[in-house]
Amino acid sequence: MISAARRRAGLVRVAAISAVFMAAVACGDAGKKETAAPADGSKPKIAIVYSAQFKDGSWGEAALTGVQKLKSEGAISDYATQENVPPGAAAVRALRDYASRGYNPVIAHSFNYGDDVKKVAKEFPKTLFAYGGGFGDVKGNVADYAQPYYQATYLEGILAAGATTGGKVAGAGGFDIPVCRAMYNAFLAGAKLVRPSTTGSFVAVGDWYDVQKAKEAALSQADAGATMFVGCGQGPTFGQIEAAKERKAVASGYVGDMSKLADSVLVSFQWNLDKTFGLMAADVEAGKVNPTRYFQVDMKDGGMDVVISPNWKSKISPSAMSQYEQKLAAIKNGTLTVPYNDKK
Repeated sequence: MISAARRRAGLVRVAAISAVFMAAVACGDAGKKETAAPADGSKPKIAIVYSAQFKDGSWGEAALTGVQKLKSEGAISDYATQENVPPGAAAVRALRDYASRGYNPVIAHSFNYGDDVKKVAKEFPKTLFAYGGGFGDVKGNVADYAQPYYQATYLEGILAAGATTGGKVAGAGGFDIPVCRAMYNAFLAGAKLVRPSTTGSFVAVGDWYDVQKAKEAALSQADAGATMFVGCGQGPTFGQIEAAKERKAVASGYVGDMSKLADSVLVSFQWNLDKTFGLMAADVEAGKVNPTRYFQVDMKDGGMDVVISPNWKSKISPSAMSQYEQKLAAIKNGTLTVPYNDKK
């Protein structure tokens, strides 16, 4: 999902995600700009480009499912998608084409499209462009939507500790970036609520898609005592699921419900991108754009759900399940804010 050059630049920028988000919120309507509502009064139509295949069972599929839901609910009039679009010239062409055909908003669903989005956005000031960076890169008609997955993995950690009798937490990401660290740290914090002495480790696989490489890393963590796995990225997560199945451990699904992949999947979090994309479409329909409000759609706002695998529900300790339900309710009603912690 992230090119080497983009990743190097992104590491510095993502590290300040919490501070940027708070500043964005403080701006309120200061970021509001005028944009072009559909001239005929119809609902907006959304275009999405993606660097891999949409039917990936994870990141890409979350975007596809989200826009399909908006279409079925009548929130948008139509949508278009284009997959396997590499960043650079191909992405610029695709984004420009959709904007010229009246799609608004135009969404680039990956970290590595930031420069392409900004370039094309200058040419179409009345069109809202967005990309899934999580950098707080919001300005004018360019929006950047984050991934507050740590809010869900905190709850997953509670459940994982409640479904195991001991062992460490094993975290893995395609790369050692702040959003992945935050997921792992939150999961570990949740597990500590059930077993305070719990420790863990985090590894960077070096690739977002290499399942075998991720599995080998996960098996090494299992050899060191890991029984609970949480992954950041498709490859790391799929590799962990396979390793957990072999070692009778528990794994967590990433972005979508992965309970059908293996019995080792205890819980998954579901990214509800219809909530994020819906805010964009509503503003376009109203002829306005306020990119600060799309940046982070939290769990309390319906941005994510936690899905416990059916075959595990009866195997989680009653005390852990009680803690999970209490924390979930507190997050949903806004009385609990899960801390963002990306420290190593």
